[in-house]
Amino acid sequence: MLLLSLILRECDHRANSILKKHSQVEKLSQMPVVLLPLHFDREPYSTKVGPCQRSVVIRPFISSDFMTGRAAIPGEDVSEECINEMEKEICEVPGITRLLYDLTSKPPSTTEWE
Repeated sequence: MLLLSLILRECDHRANSILKKHSQVEKLSQMPVVLLPLHFDREPYSTKVGPCQRSVVIRPFISSDFMTGRAAIPGEDVSEECINEMEKEICEVPGITRLLYDLTSKPPSTTEWE
């Protein structure tokens, strides 16, 4: 469990450092970084279970009151260059196989992942 928390902490650090580098922080209300037990790059039809890689979801979110809000759209609200750099840097963290981008608005979703 400790290893997973260190992986998540590193991914969160990289994502937020890149937001700062590209001056995108002020455009967002929050950006949860979530670790999921999804391994996309397994061999098809393989009988080997092997080590389970993880995926990371980011959810850049824009809200004035946190009662309603919307996802930050790449290329409109947050630069594509910033998102592409996040993908590159986060996928270099050992144990991470993919970066996913959550485009869910609120409602129907919550502002955090639950």
